[in-house]
Amino acid sequence: MERVWGGTKLASYIQEPISDQGVVGEAWLISDHPSAESVIDGGPHHGRTLRALLAHDSDAILGRLAKLTPHGRFPLLLKILDSGSPLSVQVHPDDACAERLTEPDVGKTEMWHVIQADAGSELVCGLDSNMDAAGFRDAVERGEIEEATTRFKASPSDSVFVPAGTVHAISAGILLAEIQQNSDLTYRIFDYNRLGPDEKLRELHLEKAAKAIHFGSSHGGKNCALEKSVDDMATRSVLAACPHFAAERWSLKGAYTNDTLGDSFHMVMTVDEPATIATAGGKTELNKGHAALIPGNAEQYTVESEGDVLVYYVPNLSRDIVDPLSAAGHSATSISRLGGVPVSGVI
Repeated sequence: MERVWGGTKLASYIQEPISDQGVVGEAWLISDHPSAESVIDGGPHHGRTLRALLAHDSDAILGRLAKLTPHGRFPLLLKILDSGSPLSVQVHPDDACAERLTEPDVGKTEMWHVIQADAGSELVCGLDSNMDAAGFRDAVERGEIEEATTRFKASPSDSVFVPAGTVHAISAGILLAEIQQNSDLTYRIFDYNRLGPDEKLRELHLEKAAKAIHFGSSHGGKNCALEKSVDDMATRSVLAACPHFAAERWSLKGAYTNDTLGDSFHMVMTVDEPATIATAGGKTELNKGHAALIPGNAEQYTVESEGDVLVYYVPNLSRDIVDPLSAAGHSATSISRLGGVPVSGVI
C-alpha cells in the first residue's frame, strides 16, 4: 500500500521487491477487506482469494469462536507498517460509533509489535485523561493537540494495545506488525500540514474524531509480555488480549505443536527467521516477515523455527488467557493490562 508517510525498511525486511514507484507504507499480509483481498499461495487452493474460501465454507476457516463481520468479512487484518515520516495523530471509532456514523466498515481496535525502531523514534497512544470534547476542540484550534498525547520511546519487541477510541500516532523510523479488526477507518486529527498525492492538504476528520474519542480513559503505554508456558522447544508469551483477538510471541528452538481446538483460525507471522508450518494437509515455508493463515478446522499444527513468531487468534479469554496466565503466577492486574481482560478475570 502506497502511503505518503511510507519508509524504506519494508522491502529489505521481507526481502522482496515491493514497488518500483511510489512510497510504500504498509504490507497487508492477511486481508479480506474490499480494498485488498489475500490470494492463497500454493496448495490445492492456490490462486483463490480468502474471500472465495470464506464464501465456500466460512465455518471451516473461522472455527467455532471467530465470526464474520456484519459485512460478511473475515474479522481481522494483519499488516506491517513502515513509517518513513510520522503518521497523522488519529483515532479509530469503535463498532458502535462506526455504526452510528453509518460507516462502511466496523470499528478498529488494534495492537502494535515493534520489529525495528530508529534511535529517538516514539509511539503515541493516549490522550490527557482530563481532556473533554470542548478541551479537545480548543487544543486542535490552538495547534496543541500533540502536547496532550501520551508519548514514549519505541524499541524492538515493544507491544502496544490500542483500543478503538484512543488517540494515537507512530513517529518516523519504525517498522511494526499490526493486528486489527478488519477495518480501514481512520479519523485524522493533526497531519503536519502534509500534502497528499493530489498536492492538496490531506483531509482532517475533526467532527468524527470528536465523536469517536473515548474521553477520560487512561492508557498504560507499553504492554508487558506475560509468559504463558515454557518448554524445551518454545517460550510462549501473551502480548495482548481482548474479545477481538489475542496476540502471542513464541520464541522457538525447533518444532513446536499447537492446537486450534477447532475454535479459531490462527495467523502465524515470522519475525526474525524463516519457519516451516505443517498441518495434516501439508507444509508451507515462510520467509522472515511473511504470514500464513491456519484454518480453524485444521486443529493440530506445527511451527518449526529458530526464531520468534507472532501468533494471532480469537480467544476464549478465560481458557486461553486468564487461566494459564494465572496458573503461571501472573496477577489479575497484570493480566488486565494486556488490553481487554477484566481485572476480576470474569469473562
